[in-house]
Amino acid sequence: MSGLGMTILLIFAAVNPPAVLATVNRAVEERLHWKVAAIAFLAAAALLLAATFAADAFLDALQLEPETFRISAGIVMAVTGVALLLFGPFSYPVEPGWKGALLPFAFPLLASPAAFAAVLTRSADKGEPGAVLASLIVVGAVAAGVFALSGRSTPFAGPLSRLIGAVLIFRAVGLVIDGIRSV
Repeated sequence: MSGLGMTILLIFAAVNPPAVLATVNRAVEERLHWKVAAIAFLAAAALLLAATFAADAFLDALQLEPETFRISAGIVMAVTGVALLLFGPFSYPVEPGWKGALLPFAFPLLASPAAFAAVLTRSADKGEPGAVLASLIVVGAVAAGVFALSGRSTPFAGPLSRLIGAVLIFRAVGLVIDGIRSV
């Protein structure tokens, strides 16, 4: 798989669209307004893009090499994957309107800690353009998908979120092993 394809897969698994959908559908009974999805997309994209462009400064501030951070990012993503695998989608209260678009839809669902770790490590390793494009593609697709499926019965969301949690664990272990080999 190409560098961009792997970056998209990693951010997709870190965001975990079925988990986002299940969390939103648990908290709201009606379909989301398109403005809520748009605000969530813009806020999450802004957060992830800021992380992408600040990756080198962030690693410098922590005095970490990209290889060492790859191990740390893998651990963060593995813990998230294990939590999803064992417990299923997280549960957050969602306020109506734009406040709900920011918390929890934009952060911590779309721009999750695992997504930050994925964006930071891919940006430090592969450069910013791929991480920027992958972030925009994944966050845009997930926000649009949640908008389209919100308020509907989604019995597949829980099992799929666990499956994607397992994929996140696989990729996280791969990052840790790559980081260990590089150090």
